[in-house]
Amino acid sequence: MIEEKIGQFIGVLLEGYDVENIEEIISNCSFCYTNPAEYIKNNDAEWVIDGNEDGAFEFSITNELFHFLIRGDKIDEVHELIDESLNNIIGDFPIGIRYADDYFKWLQPRLDQENPPLEVIELADSYSDELQLIIVEKHNVESISKFCQELAVHFRRPSMPY
Repeated sequence: MIEEKIGQFIGVLLEGYDVENIEEIISNCSFCYTNPAEYIKNNDAEWVIDGNEDGAFEFSITNELFHFLIRGDKIDEVHELIDESLNNIIGDFPIGIRYADDYFKWLQPRLDQENPPLEVIELADSYSDELQLIIVEKHNVESISKFCQELAVHFRRPSMPY
């Protein structure tokens, strides 16, 4: 049952991506959900849980989806990574934007023009001051939000007000 839910979650997160090892990702995250201490030990990440296994599953999402995540601590760096991952469709960083929330409000109308429309979301704890983002198909955002609530994974839509 839980592996099916995790499979659906990973499936909506990665819809539209070319993923050769999706079954391995689902299997690894499911293993962590049911065996958090062993997953953490196998990945040399004991620092993540510090005696509290509640953070293990969220770490597995970060760990297993690492190649799909966009991470950066400066919004202009994040812009370059987003633009690069979208084959340079966005262009130069917008003049006059200084804050991350303003940037994501500027970005969303551009992503809405894609086919299918896209959205950038914050996903899981980055374990640092960096933003940790993933580009998803916009029609999946509500499902992703529900899965994150059910599975205790950090989720935020940076283009939306707090």
